[in-house]
Amino acid sequence: MKVDSILSVLTKLPEDTSKVWALFDLCNHYNQEVDEKKVIETAWEALELSRSTDFDKGISLAYGFLGDAYSTIGNKHKALEYHLLALRIQEKERYLSDLARTYHDIGSIYVYEGAFERGQEYYKKAVTLWKQLGDERGPLLTMYNIGHIYEQQGNDSIALEQYKYVSSQSEKTGTRYVLIASLINMSGIYVARKDYINGFVCIMKALTLVDKSNGMEKELLAEIYGTLSDVYRGQNELSKALTMAEKGLMIGKETKRKLFVLQNYKRLAVIHESMGNHAKGYQSIAYCLALNDTLKNEEGTDRIAKLTLSYELEKKDLELKAQAEQYESRLFRRNTFIVALIVLLLLIFLILNRIKLIIQKKLLVKQQKLKHYTQRLVEKSELIASISQELELLKNSPAESAGSADSIDKFNRIIHLKIHTKEDWEHFKKSFEEVYPEFFAKLRYHYPSITASELRLAAITKLNLSVKEASVMLDISVDSIKQSRHRLKKRLGLEEAQSLKDFIGSL
Repeated sequence: MKVDSILSVLTKLPEDTSKVWALFDLCNHYNQEVDEKKVIETAWEALELSRSTDFDKGISLAYGFLGDAYSTIGNKHKALEYHLLALRIQEKERYLSDLARTYHDIGSIYVYEGAFERGQEYYKKAVTLWKQLGDERGPLLTMYNIGHIYEQQGNDSIALEQYKYVSSQSEKTGTRYVLIASLINMSGIYVARKDYINGFVCIMKALTLVDKSNGMEKELLAEIYGTLSDVYRGQNELSKALTMAEKGLMIGKETKRKLFVLQNYKRLAVIHESMGNHAKGYQSIAYCLALNDTLKNEEGTDRIAKLTLSYELEKKDLELKAQAEQYESRLFRRNTFIVALIVLLLLIFLILNRIKLIIQKKLLVKQQKLKHYTQRLVEKSELIASISQELELLKNSPAESAGSADSIDKFNRIIHLKIHTKEDWEHFKKSFEEVYPEFFAKLRYHYPSITASELRLAAITKLNLSVKEASVMLDISVDSIKQSRHRLKKRLGLEEAQSLKDFIGSL
């Protein structure tokens, strides 16, 4: 039901980290159902989504789920590959708690393959990191596994010290399962040394700790009763040894732990023989041999099933990888297109900016040209006015002075300048229209009755020339300029309070 609710929630979640966490929750439930195929498919979905959202934490955790799933089905090589991928991200991003767990998982793979030293190296890395993080419970299972390595290598003394330390720390932190497992292994070492007193103390403590309602702990009862049987048999208390072995056998059958069933059948065979009950001893041996054959057959069948599942999952894994590569390829093409588009837009911006600068530069040149022509007109108008004054003086002077060569030259000059002044006005008008191309057209359109002289006055007003400068340029008096401006205001329909200069400037 929980799986169904998660699947329902997933359909409503956006494609972001919240969906990644929901997928990991689903992976945990599939792990409890021992459905590794679904674990791998779900972890791959989480991996692809984490990649697309640049969620490094999600990528490393997805690799971890994939590693655990392949380890469970016995494909240790594939499991190691994914755990190492997770390891690289965790080391880079400093996901220390996840890193410690990955060290532990990699160590377990090496131990399973018989590479004890390499496995122990990773176990010790995990323990060191957990201690740095101040996690007291994290390293206990790893340290228990280190003790088991020493025991498998025949280093019982070191193993015993390791189990003692783990059991004391487990007791402090309330880590029950590791504590019970450590006590069982300690008792086994004591029994092998024929130290039945310490063996009895350890196994009885383990027995009192077991919670029979806890499935994992109940399974340990089969081993506890078996070890207690060994203690009693070592002390020649065969009746008690028989009772404990039978209890261990019964628990083994209830929990379907065939290995514990087999071990307790062996114990029963030895005890019955020791008690002189050869028929029951033979019967126990027969059950033992039959079960051993069954286990071997099941082991072979299980191995074949795991190989088949591993093949199917690897095939699925390749399909998922191909999908991921296609996605990454599409993502690369999309990113390439985006980059190309950005470059193109940048080029367009630069070109437009360049065009704008060219236009601004041309406009500036035109404005400078207009200013130049305006200044020339003003200067020439002032010169004409000056010469005109001199001519007036000549007209009023004696006749002999009026006919002098100098006076004639000045007269010719003014005639010549008047001709050039008209041409300059044409140049001025042309330059003015380059800067203000619609100025005259607007005035003629809105005020069809406007005169040519009023257009000239409007243009001069647009240039913001003073009354004096305008009078010089148009060769009329300051008063005439004022009167002309007044008439122009009426022509344009302006109120008395309105500024002619502001109105003309807005055109």
